[in-house]
Amino acid sequence: MDDFDPAALPRVVSRTYALSHGWTRNEIEHRLSTGRWRRVLPRTYLTADQLTWTDRCDAALVYAGHRAVLSGAAALATLPQRERLRCIRQPSTVLVLVPHTSTASSRNWVRVRRTHRMPSRAPLPGPARADLARAVADHALDLHNLDDVRTLIAQAVRAGHCTTSELGIQLLEGPRRGSAHLRRALADVGAGAWSAPEARTAALLRRAGLGGFVQNAEIRLPVGRIVRADFLWPELRAVLEIDSAEFHLDPADWRRTMARHRALEAAGYSVVHVPPSLVRDEPERFTGEIRTWLTTRRREST
Repeated sequence: MDDFDPAALPRVVSRTYALSHGWTRNEIEHRLSTGRWRRVLPRTYLTADQLTWTDRCDAALVYAGHRAVLSGAAALATLPQRERLRCIRQPSTVLVLVPHTSTASSRNWVRVRRTHRMPSRAPLPGPARADLARAVADHALDLHNLDDVRTLIAQAVRAGHCTTSELGIQLLEGPRRGSAHLRRALADVGAGAWSAPEARTAALLRRAGLGGFVQNAEIRLPVGRIVRADFLWPELRAVLEIDSAEFHLDPADWRRTMARHRALEAAGYSVVHVPPSLVRDEPERFTGEIRTWLTTRRREST
């Protein structure tokens, strides 16, 4: 096989692939012993010099079998650049889903999960992935912090990767163990939260009896411009924004936020900006200040 064109050889091949394409067992062992190929998983070989992130994902799929699909963070991290979520980083392990009858098992950096619910493949370029609702739900089950799950769900829904209804189906059909954060995050995002700080804020306000607000409400200004408010009490024309300088490190972005603030004030709205740290670290102070502000607005409107 020395006359084989190296450019035509995949970077990752299985032993079965190599044998079916004309390599003998001795030739395979020779390439492994001389370092021309490298064993990265059982019966799975790298034919290039360096194992990249993409190679890891391809190797996991080759090792797990032809019906395997990536899921969880691995599936989301291999999306085309323009489709990726800000909250997703390349994970240290690669999750692959396989049919429940598969004999593949977890090895090294590959997590093999057998399932009776083999998902459909996402119709996107790149490696075989579970549909994005399943990938998001599987990743949510791996997260241990509620705010991390809220952020994941909010970003995925806002990016159009899936809907809350699709995620709700995954919740109902998936494992109950470890699903509490996913259930809570779906309720929060379904109620209008577009970020973890907004979800936490909404929960605090409701517990404090400060409901009656609309989340991510559209407001049409007199000039015809439409702006979106994080929280709006319509009858009080009161707007609460959880998008302070802590989340607007770009000076131009912050200037746009302040311009929107002035436009709302000019249209007769009272606008309060609250840093996410106040909601997170001093919830009683936060709800107390909002209660006072809303009480004042109610008196002014009567």
